[in-house]
Amino acid sequence: MDTPGNRELASLGREDDRLVARRTNGQYWGKTRTVVVTYNPLTAAKQRYAFDKKLLSLQETLVDLRAKVRTQKEHWTKEDRVESHYNETCEKLHLPKDLYDISLEKNKDKWQFLCKKNHYRISRYLQKFGKNILITDQNAWSTEEIVRASLDRYMVEKAFRQSKDDDLVSVFPVRHWTDSKIRCHILTCIVALTYLRLIELQLQRNDLPLTASTAMEHMRRLHSCLCWTENKQVPNRLIEEPTKIQAQILKAFGSQVTGGVLQTA
Repeated sequence: MDTPGNRELASLGREDDRLVARRTNGQYWGKTRTVVVTYNPLTAAKQRYAFDKKLLSLQETLVDLRAKVRTQKEHWTKEDRVESHYNETCEKLHLPKDLYDISLEKNKDKWQFLCKKNHYRISRYLQKFGKNILITDQNAWSTEEIVRASLDRYMVEKAFRQSKDDDLVSVFPVRHWTDSKIRCHILTCIVALTYLRLIELQLQRNDLPLTASTAMEHMRRLHSCLCWTENKQVPNRLIEEPTKIQAQILKAFGSQVTGGVLQTA
């Protein structure tokens, strides 16, 4: 896969925080494709910090297991139960199960819990930090273009997270039974995601780098009330004085509050 003459080393980003990329090609899915392996030292440092915290939590579980085995209680002298408890902790922490070698051994009629750190597996796990493998059929693109396109995928991930947000776009649960109503529900969610993105684009055009969720949260706090005046049968709706951010959001969408009344800016 790695052929001389088809390697490229690119540095992207700030001088003190460079994203390094190595480029090659290979046969994937029956076609020659470009492969870019990126390394971000900042991401690697963050992942290492999070890993150390998780590993410390796992070590606390191992100490707790050792204390429970020392009680010699029957249910804590069964290797499958101890191993199951260890595996559940690993799954909860999103850690591989082979970072420690654990076992139960009997010594002089007493059970002992043995655990040993697997340094080889830990080192192999650490080598993945900050790295990302990109495979594309856009062979004419430069390395920077491929990496930039990959970084823009956060928009898709963000929309996916919003689709599970009960407050904004709740795809699940689907409270419908027929296919037509389910399709209508999904379409409504997609339209809502589109509107949220349009809100963000409008805010960005007015130099307001806010997410739609944040902007909507600010606007929820802008209260209004109905006021009846003498000799009038219909009440007037007055809006309280907006905060600075609320006023900027209103201005971004062509409105303003003057004298408690929402008007066109």
